[in-house]
Amino acid sequence: MADYTARIAPFINETFYVTSSQPYYPDGTPHGGFDISTGSNSPVYSMVAGTVLYSQYNTGGYGNCIVIKGDDGNSFLYAHLRDLPLKNVGDTVAINEQVGVEGTTGTSTGIHLHVEWQVLGSSETWNWSIPYVDRLHVADFMGIPNTYGISAIYNGVPPTPPTPTFRKSKFPWVLYSRRIRNRNVNIM
Repeated sequence: MADYTARIAPFINETFYVTSSQPYYPDGTPHGGFDISTGSNSPVYSMVAGTVLYSQYNTGGYGNCIVIKGDDGNSFLYAHLRDLPLKNVGDTVAINEQVGVEGTTGTSTGIHLHVEWQVLGSSETWNWSIPYVDRLHVADFMGIPNTYGISAIYNGVPPTPPTPTFRKSKFPWVLYSRRIRNRNVNIM
């Protein structure tokens, strides 16, 4: 049984473990991503619906990787995939659609998935050089603690976006605006 239930995750109905939290490896050296592992070459699913910005072997240490920009700007890099990603640049991806398989390509010491998160807004370019300590914590998006060694599971039901609520103001704006208007009239 998993320690936590994730709000969303790149693994569906499989317990995974946090093998390295952000922004440091367990030994204290800087780490720019969030490493999770099922340990068994499991399918990797997109955590957002969007478009593929990058899909190839990366010689900078990520190995086989894919970057998906979500329709809402939330964008994710999934690295160390076993094979080249299942999607190409420009392809659209649905939430929970398989994009690859967990692996150990690039600079990797075992089967796992390295995940990074950026909010790109209108940009169509992944920023490869954000300082480690300034990167967003993927665990926050997933809804689990950013803690080395915990286990989690995601049931495959995408989260629903929060419904905006509008509160009726209790401040008497109409009376206040009349008072300001009357004050301005009396000044002139």
